[in-house]
Amino acid sequence: MTVAHDDDDPKGMGARRTVRQQIRGLLLREPLSYETLRDVLGLSVRALEDELRHVERSTRAVGERLVVEPARCRACGHVFGDRAARHFHAPGRCPECRSERIEDPIFRIERTPSGGRGRSG
Repeated sequence: MTVAHDDDDPKGMGARRTVRQQIRGLLLREPLSYETLRDVLGLSVRALEDELRHVERSTRAVGERLVVEPARCRACGHVFGDRAARHFHAPGRCPECRSERIEDPIFRIERTPSGGRGRSG
């Protein structure tokens, strides 16, 4: 099995990469919304949710962290911060104003200050 290197695949979307490797490569380069990730990767809501949960765990193991800017209502500004722990995708409606104009959560991967490998704690 051949492993793709960053030099071989500067955009992080090579055919030889797993979906999780593609997600990691994309989010290390730029913040992306949930729907953008779905469109680029061609995944269902549930499949992307599962993949992001795995990416969240695996990034911690290599000294990184998945940062989630929570979904936000465009009509009233309500932030769905408590929801991010349970669901990565945006809800259908705002509980405050019932608007369906919901801004998707934004994801990025940051290297933690220690930047080391392995588990802390």
